[in-house]
Amino acid sequence: MEHIASAVAVMYLGRIVEEAGTRELFKKPRHPYTQALLASVLTPKPGLGLPETHLGLEYPNPIDPPSGCTFHPRCPKATELCSSVAPQPLIEADRMVECHYPD
Repeated sequence: MEHIASAVAVMYLGRIVEEAGTRELFKKPRHPYTQALLASVLTPKPGLGLPETHLGLEYPNPIDPPSGCTFHPRCPKATELCSSVAPQPLIEADRMVECHYPD
């Protein structure tokens, strides 16, 4: 995507959680899921092994998603707020992120 698109939308459980210009998104991802996705990209360097994303092995049920922010059960930044209140989209210039604690 980094080399063929001018903009990227990242989805989690059927919702766009971050959207930005490609350069901006790859340079500074703001949603924890986007950060984990980019950290999980395999490298061609031998011996580095598989990247650790810290997302755990459990996936939420998309038919019955978690309350609040649907990513909170897997999010390293999650707080009580995340489990009870869905974040509203934060829109800045040409960028959108749905997170209570974006970087």
